[in-house]
Amino acid sequence: MNKFINYLKFIGVFLIIELMLTFITSLLNLLGLNSGITSIFLLICNILLFFILSFYNAFKKQKKGLIEGITLGLIFIFLMLIIKIILFDNSLSISTLIYYIILLITSILAGMFGVNKKSNKTN
Repeated sequence: MNKFINYLKFIGVFLIIELMLTFITSLLNLLGLNSGITSIFLLICNILLFFILSFYNAFKKQKKGLIEGITLGLIFIFLMLIIKIILFDNSLSISTLIYYIILLITSILAGMFGVNKKSNKTN
């Protein structure tokens, strides 16, 4: 049950930050910024978001970074897919698939880095 609550916290943080990113990119589009630039901005922000949340999760658990990165990455990608299907469209293109693969690889790497990062705690 504790593991489930931990994942719910990360999902909540993820959804709040994604909502803020969507709002920011919408404002940038309304101000006349090129949609290509806002897409790159959103990609970089999502990569950082996946990395930071997966790193922190694995760092706190200090075990099985690969599994933690995969689990959290797949949860986030599933949420993004559900939101995309419900709110926008139901098409899945090669570029979207590559986007999600990049995010999953980022999450996996962050999980492995998080486990291997030494904490300052004395055992």
